[in-house]
Amino acid sequence: MPTDKMKLGLESEFIAAAWLSKLNYSIYWKTCDNDPIDLVAVNRDNGETLKIDVKTVSRRKTWKPGTLISRMPSVIQKKLGVIILYVDRKNNECRFADSKRSSS
Repeated sequence: MPTDKMKLGLESEFIAAAWLSKLNYSIYWKTCDNDPIDLVAVNRDNGETLKIDVKTVSRRKTWKPGTLISRMPSVIQKKLGVIILYVDRKNNECRFADSKRSSS
């Protein structure tokens, strides 16, 4: 039975996929749990391929309340070139962790 945390993560993956689709990416889904890649997105115009780990935005409750909690890619994710895509459900926004990437 999926936990609330698992459901939240899956919902964030759907939000991320919808956002990327609007940016003209084709979306390919993971096929197993605990995979280092949640989504693969391929730009339909230029073929750019993104390996994405979707993270739901979390905010601190104590030290610096309300500030965002940053997530780091795992060692295997770094080797594979996976990038983190944050889904902020409170503000209905998606953004890449890498500030060099566009978050149109």
